[in-house]
Amino acid sequence: MNSLFSQVLDQVNIGTIVVDQNLNIVIWNTYLEQFTHITKEQSIGQKIQHICPRFGEQIFYEILQKTLFFGQRRFCSGALHYTFIMPANNSQDDIIRQNMQIGPVYYNDNTYALIQIIDITNHLNRVYQLKNVIKALEVENKQIKVSERINKHHALHDSLTKLPNRTLLGEQLNQALSYARRNKQILAVLFLDLDEFKQVNDNFGHPYGDELLRGAAERLQSCIRKSDLLSRLGGDEFIIVLSQIKTKQDASIIAQKVIRAFELPFAIYDQTVIISISIGISLYPVDTLDAEDLIKKADLAMYLVKKSNKNSFAFFNSQV
Repeated sequence: MNSLFSQVLDQVNIGTIVVDQNLNIVIWNTYLEQFTHITKEQSIGQKIQHICPRFGEQIFYEILQKTLFFGQRRFCSGALHYTFIMPANNSQDDIIRQNMQIGPVYYNDNTYALIQIIDITNHLNRVYQLKNVIKALEVENKQIKVSERINKHHALHDSLTKLPNRTLLGEQLNQALSYARRNKQILAVLFLDLDEFKQVNDNFGHPYGDELLRGAAERLQSCIRKSDLLSRLGGDEFIIVLSQIKTKQDASIIAQKVIRAFELPFAIYDQTVIISISIGISLYPVDTLDAEDLIKKADLAMYLVKKSNKNSFAFFNSQV
């Protein structure tokens, strides 16, 4: 792990542990060394349940698994669970309470679990105060989750049209391919490009172009089913993924529906804009089994439509 990251955690006045997907400890901060008298050398590389036996209990083992493999976050209250990590020379007469926060961290394409232990024994002397603090922490935790969901949504969606972007398209296309593979179905990828879109920007300005793209996204969405996927790659390029279709003709029907939809003019501010669309189509498993290759072959088919007569659609043809 990054040495700067480790140094920073050593300055934090709470117990901080990082474990990998094998539940091996990769970070054990200075606070825990002082609290438990277990050194970094003794803990790093060891299974967490060997150093902290409570993590061998089923409930905490499952929490760690859900964090590492499903990205779940969890807050565990010391009011319910008391102590997660025992201090050195602990007496059974000592009542120690610790809050614990567990969540995922990502580093070099790997997922780790970050465990934070906060000693609340000396800060909360009465049950009423304890409940208030726990409630505040839970509210804060919910706010963090909401913020994370918002940030994740922004990261996976196009800011202009609010459609899934290229990253989310890749994830959802792979999921659709897995479903098609399991159920022995076909799947179509439509690569769409607005004809002469540059002229709209040149003649009227980019605000008109942006408004046209938003209108085009709405019109495309109206042409497909809820089970289908519409994504904006960038510029005036869109992708439609048609899942759960039975024949090649089903893709043709949607392509024709889109072309007809674009025969209607767009009202953009004070202008009426008429624009057509060109579509290339690739099919799984006929053309390829790979998600990225499906997009490339649909793009190639669309390019050939652009090169010929535009305002039309064509299927990928390996012979061309």
